[in-house]
Amino acid sequence: MNLGLRLKNLRKNEHITQEELTKKIGINLSTYKQYETNRTEPDIETLKKIADYFDISLDYLCDRPRPNFIDKSAWSKSKRELLNMITELDDYGSEKTKSFIVGYTQAQKEKPKIIN
Repeated sequence: MNLGLRLKNLRKNEHITQEELTKKIGINLSTYKQYETNRTEPDIETLKKIADYFDISLDYLCDRPRPNFIDKSAWSKSKRELLNMITELDDYGSEKTKSFIVGYTQAQKEKPKIIN
C-alpha cells in the first residue's frame, strides 16, 4: 500500500476530514492533500506528527514491516486508549484486567445470536 492511501485510510478510520487533521497536527491543508494523492511526500518531522496523532509507528507509515509488531492503525481510538491504559498497570492490575476480559469474552461467545 502506498503512503497516500495509507494516510487516507488512517484519516477515514478516525472519521475526520483532511482539514480537521491538518489543523490538529499544524500543517498546510493543500500540502496534506498532495500527500494523500502521492504528489509529494512529507518530511520526517511531518511524518512524526502524523504518526503521533494516529498513535502508530513510522515503520507502519513507511510500509516497513517489523516482526512481532501489532498493527494498531485499524483499531478504533477507544481500543488504542485501552491498550495504553493496560500497559500502565502493575502485575496485580494486569491479572485482574485479564480475568475480567476473559470472562467478558466468554460471555460474548455464549450470548445467543439473534437471527433477523
